[in-house]
Amino acid sequence: MWKPQTKEAVLREVRIREWRKRVGRTIVSALKWLFLISLEGVAVTLGWLKWQSAKIAHDIEWNRLLSQRYDKLLRLGETVYAMYRSGETSWQAIEPLCQEIERIDHQLSETKATPLQVLPYEPEGEQTLPLSASSSQ
Repeated sequence: MWKPQTKEAVLREVRIREWRKRVGRTIVSALKWLFLISLEGVAVTLGWLKWQSAKIAHDIEWNRLLSQRYDKLLRLGETVYAMYRSGETSWQAIEPLCQEIERIDHQLSETKATPLQVLPYEPEGEQTLPLSASSSQ
């Protein structure tokens, strides 16, 4: 079953096995490196997506406040014009609208000064919506 081999043939066979073992280790280490780099890329991408979603939420809040401001200014203009056409000038009807616009301007400046808030991950079942965001509209 076994063929008789010379010493050189046995040494050559040993060198081939050692070379295969080194190549195998090199391939395994290269695959480990590739896997770690891929995981790092996924982590960086998830961090970027988190930051981007926080930026979008910040922009949505900003646009909501701008829209509210625009609506209040439009209502103020319509009220003042209607009062002008009827010939009456009453600051009691105009003052609350001006105060609401001033409040919205203050919120806009606070929102602009507030840095982005990247929230930690919460599983779907634990997420809660703040009541103030839905009731202020």
